[in-house]
Amino acid sequence: MQPAAGGYHGTKPVNLLKAPLHLLGRFWAEALAVASLIALVVGVNPFQLGHVFGHIQWHVALLMVPVVFVLYVCRGAAWWFALRGIGERISFVNTQLIELAGQVMIILPMGDLARVAMARSADRNRGVGAITATVALQEILYTLLVSVGALPRLTQHPGVAMLMLATTITFSSVFVVLLWRPAYDRAIRLVEHVRFLKRFDTQLHEIRPAFVQLCHWRTLLPIIALQAIAALFSFLLFYLALLAIGLSHVSYIAAVFALGVSYTFGAVSFLPLGIGAFEGLLTVILLTLGIPGMTAAAGAASGLLYRGYNDVLMAFIGAPSLLYVRARQRSGRWRVDRASMATTAVAASD
Repeated sequence: MQPAAGGYHGTKPVNLLKAPLHLLGRFWAEALAVASLIALVVGVNPFQLGHVFGHIQWHVALLMVPVVFVLYVCRGAAWWFALRGIGERISFVNTQLIELAGQVMIILPMGDLARVAMARSADRNRGVGAITATVALQEILYTLLVSVGALPRLTQHPGVAMLMLATTITFSSVFVVLLWRPAYDRAIRLVEHVRFLKRFDTQLHEIRPAFVQLCHWRTLLPIIALQAIAALFSFLLFYLALLAIGLSHVSYIAAVFALGVSYTFGAVSFLPLGIGAFEGLLTVILLTLGIPGMTAAAGAASGLLYRGYNDVLMAFIGAPSLLYVRARQRSGRWRVDRASMATTAVAASD
């Protein structure tokens, strides 16, 4: 019996791997981060890791909730000062909502730009490049301030000191490029040769004027102060994570050193949020500090617990904020009324 025309002999074979490979090619960094995290869990023994989490001290774990919340309020306040520094008059409350909503997107490629889009839709007084400059300043300062935590013990670890110095110089060079006009112009010319980046030409030219404006001392000092407070709460959050899993003999200085080094190298790992790289390096560093009772499983658990509060919990808290902002955007009510602001200002001057 001959198969009917158009039967299975006439159809093209279905490539079942096409869709997964396409997703892997698009989200390769995220896939690598997840693979690194799985490798860490397997490497330290999942059963031992489960044992550590099974004996968590919940009264300490609950204390971590207000700590991480204050941490992000400080970061949101710093960003609010930065936005005001470039002339964006988004309210303090709306800035905090955007900061929280952005935590949902943070693991995605260029996830921080979600905050730029939400801020831009609220107030169109400045361009995308200018708002991007505020986010860049916020993230660079925070990373540098967290890395400062490693300073008290760097003399005891000369190898780490050299790597930290190189990383700090790399981050600081961003300020040099953005503030020194010849270096910035040269960087722009190099970027303009990259086809993918040509469509961002307007935004790239907007970044430097905004960054120079932000680096005025009256604008920069409150931003640095608030980011420094946020960094201190980040250190406290990790210290509490160590106490929560039963490592009561760890010193605060040792905890700050481990977090400072791991956070810095995680930031330059090119993995989203440094996932996998941060936890792995943190585990290794903690094992080398001679902390009583420290095991590979305990080190990994402390990193995962810190990550759970700092990123996962804040993403859950940020989800309602994201839904609220999206609803306001769709209804057309997510904008600064500059006409009303001008009328109020004139009335106040009279």
